[in-house]
Amino acid sequence: MLPLLIFCVCLSLLFFLGKKFVAESPTDIIFHVLGGASISMSTSGVLWHLIHRELIVLQDVKVFRFLVFGFLCFIVISWELLEYIVFYPDEYLTYTDTISDMICGLIGGLFVMFFIRRLV
Repeated sequence: MLPLLIFCVCLSLLFFLGKKFVAESPTDIIFHVLGGASISMSTSGVLWHLIHRELIVLQDVKVFRFLVFGFLCFIVISWELLEYIVFYPDEYLTYTDTISDMICGLIGGLFVMFFIRRLV
């Protein structure tokens, strides 16, 4: 539920304060870091649940972390495509903004991955 909450807060800021404020202020970076962290936490929780219900079997915690990181990368790239197509089709998006958003999302997700413990 945390990624959905962050998404709703971001949309409400876009609605009330406008695209220009969100794109040019540090809130964009904060939301990308929090979004990456929430995606990693949610993915870890879903995988942990699937492992404990014995629906999937993983041999090592490294595989678990690799799956979480792979899904994080997929979501970060998908989000930037969505931002480019839907939210800001003709303004505020530059190469620098897109790359910094991706890096911030990955940093947030990697920060959470340091706290993932053993699966047992």
